[in-house]
Amino acid sequence: MKIAEFFRKGDHVFGALCVLVLAVLMVWLMAGDVERMQAATTNYEYYSNFVYLIDNIARTYFFCIFMLMLFFTYANKQYSKWSIWLFYILGISTLAYYCIANQFYRHVFGLIEPEFMDKVPSMTTTLFTGPLYWMIIAYFLIPKILKSAQKMKEEQDLTI
Repeated sequence: MKIAEFFRKGDHVFGALCVLVLAVLMVWLMAGDVERMQAATTNYEYYSNFVYLIDNIARTYFFCIFMLMLFFTYANKQYSKWSIWLFYILGISTLAYYCIANQFYRHVFGLIEPEFMDKVPSMTTTLFTGPLYWMIIAYFLIPKILKSAQKMKEEQDLTI
């Protein structure tokens, strides 16, 4: 058996294994954030770890949406309206995330002790730019995904 055949036959197993490893890693990171929140002695420590928890949840959420779009478009090799709906969900989620992050920042800014005010900008940067990586990747690659989905729809319409 050639290596290429092995990966073609086991591509779903390999992909599922990678997703499982990533899921375990993200759960481990989130559990660590929650533990540090519970052990916090100051408001700054608590909210700083809370920001990291929000960041990890948002990264996981946007990564999952992006992977679902790829799965619905390329794994099934059939047109699915879900890839289009996920595009809209991604846009609404991005707007919702930044609205919630802004409200969270305004709430936390008043609760942090004065001696930790010099560390608030780094906490704010983490809050507002944490999931930005996956958002940018998704928005650069979405036109290709949507174009592929449209092409698959045209092919399905021609075969019917």
